[in-house]
Amino acid sequence: MTAGFFAFLAVTATLLTLPVYAAPMPEAHPVAPSIDEISLGSVVDPVGDAVVVTDGEVQPSGVAESVAKGAVPETTVPETTTPESTPASVEVPDSGGELAGVPALTVSQEGAERFSSVGVTWREDASVTDVVVQLRVQGTDGAWDEWTSLEPDDAEQNERAATGGDVRAGTAPYWTGEAQGVQVIVQAEDGDVPEDVRVALIDPGHSAADDLATALPTATAHAGAAEPRIYTRAEWGADERIRSWAPEYVSTIKAATVHHTADGNNYSAEQVPAILRSMYAYHAQTRGWGDIGYNVIVDRYGRVFEGRYGGLASTVVGAHAGGFNSYTFGVSMLGNYDVVPVPQATVDAVADVIAWKFGLYGVDPRGTTVLTSGGGGTARYGGGTKVTLPTVFGHRDVGSTACPGAYGYARLGEVRTRVIALADNSLSAIARRYAAEPALRSSLGKAVGDEQYGSGFAWQRYEKGRLYWSPTAGVRLVRGDVLTAYLAAGGPAVLGAPVTDEDTAGQGGAYNQFANDAAIYWTAGTQAQVVRGAIRTRWSALGAEWGLGFPTSGETAVPGGVQQTFTNGSVYWAAATGAHELRGGVAAVWSRAGGAATLGLPMTGEVGAPGGVLQEFTRGYTVTWTPSRVHVVAGGIRDAWVAAKGAAGTLGMPLSDETDTPRGGGRYTRFTGGAITWTSVTGGVALTGPIGARWQAAGGNESDLGLPIGPEQATADGTGRVLTFASGASIHLTQAGRAHLLQGDVAARWTQFGGVAGLGGPVTEELPLGSGAGVYQLFTRGKMVWTPGTGAQPVVGAIGRAYDALGAEYSSLGLPTTAEYAVAEGTRQDYQRGSITFTGAGVLVRHD
Repeated sequence: MTAGFFAFLAVTATLLTLPVYAAPMPEAHPVAPSIDEISLGSVVDPVGDAVVVTDGEVQPSGVAESVAKGAVPETTVPETTTPESTPASVEVPDSGGELAGVPALTVSQEGAERFSSVGVTWREDASVTDVVVQLRVQGTDGAWDEWTSLEPDDAEQNERAATGGDVRAGTAPYWTGEAQGVQVIVQAEDGDVPEDVRVALIDPGHSAADDLATALPTATAHAGAAEPRIYTRAEWGADERIRSWAPEYVSTIKAATVHHTADGNNYSAEQVPAILRSMYAYHAQTRGWGDIGYNVIVDRYGRVFEGRYGGLASTVVGAHAGGFNSYTFGVSMLGNYDVVPVPQATVDAVADVIAWKFGLYGVDPRGTTVLTSGGGGTARYGGGTKVTLPTVFGHRDVGSTACPGAYGYARLGEVRTRVIALADNSLSAIARRYAAEPALRSSLGKAVGDEQYGSGFAWQRYEKGRLYWSPTAGVRLVRGDVLTAYLAAGGPAVLGAPVTDEDTAGQGGAYNQFANDAAIYWTAGTQAQVVRGAIRTRWSALGAEWGLGFPTSGETAVPGGVQQTFTNGSVYWAAATGAHELRGGVAAVWSRAGGAATLGLPMTGEVGAPGGVLQEFTRGYTVTWTPSRVHVVAGGIRDAWVAAKGAAGTLGMPLSDETDTPRGGGRYTRFTGGAITWTSVTGGVALTGPIGARWQAAGGNESDLGLPIGPEQATADGTGRVLTFASGASIHLTQAGRAHLLQGDVAARWTQFGGVAGLGGPVTEELPLGSGAGVYQLFTRGKMVWTPGTGAQPVVGAIGRAYDALGAEYSSLGLPTTAEYAVAEGTRQDYQRGSITFTGAGVLVRHD
């Protein structure tokens, strides 16, 4: 049975009769491997401890001269008597002899964090070929191993696959056993060593999985091709948190591709789980594939291990044969079978797992199939080329590679023969699977009636469930509450044929997927619910049951669309908006505010905002959320907020809901960077920056300024900004970035004398007169002096300069009682105790 099927049986507490196996392994736990990367740069620009040499010797940092790309300088290497355990310069016979005189990028590092696997990667570049990597490691006892050559990895992720990582070229990961130091040489025959070279040192961590039982099944009944014992990802300690790529599926399986990992061959049985965790981390994270590349891996003891996530019985696409990953089942033998023969146990296990897979999809092991190359760096055939291949073929048949090695390739005929012997094509696909799996027969009970046929599918009823077959998905199991919900929803005619067996979902759940973009999820608390279409797509993008949780209902109608509830929220769909989630504090406020009838349906998902998230709704509302508050922004205030770039602009997130202004006449909302007021005449007006801060300092909505009569504008002379209020007051922003309030009699008199065109803009606030009798305010072309007895009087020009020279309010003239006015002699201004007259001949001061 598949891993998912066994897990589901554990959930439902159904006891099955299984084939006889060795004693169970200890309970494994997921382990997150750690990866330490050493950056080398390139031949042109080495970085860190990397050194460029041309004589095939590894040097410590600074000893060898870095060379320019294409140059071959003379390099003097000092003699050394350093013991081998701590070499300063170590001759590399293979590298120095094979590529002598070719620039090599090298590094030597001791005392690193303990690691057990090494891989070398570089920036993907189709023009860089024939890269040769040599390495050796220093054991925990201080001794250095022999040099090992690593060829570039011939496994390859599909181009354009949405892995979520930076896809890099590189070698296959090489298991070293526990080590503490590494030396690496990277060369290319033409000297064009790749760029951004990095050495990955991988520590797979420790798990109870490392005590994996080594014995093979002692008895397996073969009625057709039974599923062999396959150790699941959980059993070898895979940490699903580092998997950054959701599985990609194709319609069916057409062939099996046999590989080898090109790793070492002297590993122990107990080391295999750690080797797999290292390979998983290297493929998923260092290479940027998002997951391990192979569908299954077979070790030299004949044990089979689940590789890429997505279901062993499924059509999940691997990353094992560049250009030919789709429609193929990738089986990789753990080891380098170009240098040693393949153990018989490995050959048998490879054949057993392929026979089982072929039985699920009706693949004839005697036949051939036509595959279309997807292209890629390692493919032998250009993209779009149709290639006829045997249904069991080696990687070298489609890739520029020696994989699965000379010894491995020579055993493919034997693999095909065993697969043919295991296959029983006299039965239907449903009957073959039922006959091949004792546990399945025990679970389903006896057949009820004959096989039935629909348009493109077939099914067989059993006492406790059904098996469905389709040409694209093979034979799939549906039963229990999931089957009941499936039939109630219309079965294959509506949801399509099942494309997976029941598998575990989340904590204590199960699910089946169906061909027409649908799935049914079940838990004891939520029962079986159908999730489909755009709602399912959005739900999956949010983490499915690990994000919004399990579905608690089917789709139901709401004004303008449909919705489906989940344990942690809902997803709403409308033709105009698509599907978007609604959850948490945003959902609570939306519901309290009237839900779809008032705010409308969500027209976006949650969007990140400073300190929280926000979400837009179809009726012109925005709901914002932070850990401390949730607010609704709507109408004209929302329009002004959006015009000011919303949460990303100067206003930031709201600090209050929209409320009446304290003195009436309008509405307002406070924001982290200011406020917005609204009236039916002005619409929304933003008060931000220095002007907004000065308004707040003056009392804001509580002040006598009144509400703004319009938005902030440029001053008439273009030298600043101004916001005017209902009281006649205004706040001016100067070019220097200072905001000044202009109000009361001073503001009225300033306006009478031409405003900005007269005295200019204010450059100070109102200041107290030295005599304490009143106030004055400076402007760019003069000042305004005010007392209760004299009112506000402008003091400007030559008369103003003369007045200031006499001491202004401290002078014997006292305070101005008029503005300037025309007289026969010129211009005059009266003061409490005299006047100043400006004539063509100068200034005349008169004292009473």
